[in-house]
Amino acid sequence: MRTTPWALLAATVALAAACGGSSARDDTPSVGAPTPTTTTATDPATASTAPASGTYLVARADGPVPVSPAPAAEPTHELSATTGFGSPRALLVLDRKGHWLKVALPERPNGSHGWIRSDDVELREIDEHVDIDLAAKTLTLVDAGTTVLTTPIAIGAPDAPTPTGSFYVVDKLDTGDPDGAYGLFAFGLSAHSNVITDFAGGDGQVGIHGTNDPSSIGQAVSHGCIRVPNEVAQVLEERLHLGTPVTIG
Repeated sequence: MRTTPWALLAATVALAAACGGSSARDDTPSVGAPTPTTTTATDPATASTAPASGTYLVARADGPVPVSPAPAAEPTHELSATTGFGSPRALLVLDRKGHWLKVALPERPNGSHGWIRSDDVELREIDEHVDIDLAAKTLTLVDAGTTVLTTPIAIGAPDAPTPTGSFYVVDKLDTGDPDGAYGLFAFGLSAHSNVITDFAGGDGQVGIHGTNDPSSIGQAVSHGCIRVPNEVAQVLEERLHLGTPVTIG
């Protein structure tokens, strides 16, 4: 059975929240749909947001963040303090020049980046990253160079493939429905489908999530999202931070 596209989770979680079915936990809020903006892009297959191991810098914002195409250039647009799903804004830092930070942006096209001022954000260090191997259909969680777990996954079907490249976690969601199609926990990525560009008011954002169809694990059956066993989704909820790098290849 094909997974409903990630955008529909917005309606699912919003409904659950309206009924009192889901709750925010630390970095785990509820729902909406981000608005794409014009950005500078790199080739997602060669972008280097997630090295093999090490410590990663994540910029967290308390207010709107102006984004420039180059250090000291005039901003072209602004990112809100929270995502459309209500998560605190987190941006993976790619480079630094003085008071300017080059950050990966959760926008189309995949691989977009921009520059922000370090004065506008708080910097945090994280050690985790996620590697997704589409050929092997596995997800591996690594912490400071040490493998925490490797699990089989379900990936996008041939007509809606999971996009490849370097991304990061932008949303953590408690769906409030452990028996639903997304399991209890879902994680929105900065990745967007290259096939599904508009669905249910969303823009084809790709996520990692649990499932109520464990027989689908190991198959290429989703609309681009990565399904994991529900017990793995629980571990990811406990271990992943907003901004955690995710490499899909």
